[in-house]
Amino acid sequence: MIKNAVFFLVFMLVVVVIGAEFIPLDRNTGKVVIGAPDDSGGMIIHYLINKKGLKYAEVRSTFDIYPIKDCCTSTSQWAMSTDLLDLAVMCPDAARALLAKDSRFEIIGPFLVNSDIIALTPGKDPKKIGITQNRLYQEQIVVEKFGPECSAVQMLSAALPYALEKNAVDGVVVDVLKGLVLKGDKFSTIAAGGNRATYVLVARQSFMGSPAFKRFITLFNQAAGELNRPDILREEINSYSNMDITREDVKKWSQLGIKFVSIIPVTSE
Repeated sequence: MIKNAVFFLVFMLVVVVIGAEFIPLDRNTGKVVIGAPDDSGGMIIHYLINKKGLKYAEVRSTFDIYPIKDCCTSTSQWAMSTDLLDLAVMCPDAARALLAKDSRFEIIGPFLVNSDIIALTPGKDPKKIGITQNRLYQEQIVVEKFGPECSAVQMLSAALPYALEKNAVDGVVVDVLKGLVLKGDKFSTIAAGGNRATYVLVARQSFMGSPAFKRFITLFNQAAGELNRPDILREEINSYSNMDITREDVKKWSQLGIKFVSIIPVTSE
């Protein structure tokens, strides 16, 4: 079982990658700035820094700079639109909302599927399910799994575990790294028609034409493949989230249908 799990606040991480190989086209700072959440979506960035050769990197919380809680807040979209970020890990709804407002960005593709899970209080007929605010696809999950008579209650993602604990809702749709530590039954959110994209990579178009972008994508796709290996996944989760993940927990991850996928074909350099 998971031991020493810590509920951590949902905030964005900014990864500042420094070096001649990683220079964005529209800046002269020599830095690439990547926004990523502190849940399963951000784990691949952590892995890139620590295992895939992004040696000249400094990871710092942007909480002290601007109050980003999750990618579905207007603050995170403001961060992209004000040139603070070159790349970002976002949920599909937040990414589409950004592109609708700002044509300078593009969704490169999904890289993580089915990473939201459902945690339910045992023995209850679900009538209210907590979801993260503005994540419309989670409303669809509630309808698919429990029918239209079940209400989807929007709230800040950080409030979901508390709402479940206090029985304010009968269950929650939550990221797997936060959901695994919750009490109750756990269920997959895989769609009837197949995998459900839960995180996508968004890039500034001016950065996409650079050699640095091509190199980043190559490393990113390599990391996605490696994180599907149970031994590597277990080690990375333990390192990233301060959890004590067992082999049985990693098996559960697989049973829930969670996996990383390549965002674009890796090309030779």
